[in-house]
Amino acid sequence: MKMTKGEFGGGNNIALKIPKFKYNETVHFYKEVIKLPYLGFMSDSHAFQFGEATLWLDCMDNYSQQDVWLELQTDNVKHAADYLQENQVDRRDEVELHENSDGYWISDPCGTILRVNLRK
Repeated sequence: MKMTKGEFGGGNNIALKIPKFKYNETVHFYKEVIKLPYLGFMSDSHAFQFGEATLWLDCMDNYSQQDVWLELQTDNVKHAADYLQENQVDRRDEVELHENSDGYWISDPCGTILRVNLRK
């Protein structure tokens, strides 16, 4: 299956998965030092405006170091799933439950987690 150029695009969300021992310090950094526009505490995360995207700071009890998760958007998540499978890109839906969504998780070759969602 061939996808045309531009079928994937950057999404609106970036998540920093932060170890619990560094979480408050990191929230303080973005809120008080960098002074990004603060959107509030939602879905157990602090959210900040990061250009056109939302930066989510997620506290992770079981992480020893931070991790960055990105969002991709596409016009057809099923078509994209077939294309990704044909290109040996493994699904990573075990990383986080995301109810009531047709989207899914994948990772790039170096392990960066990407959420594939329907373009809004």
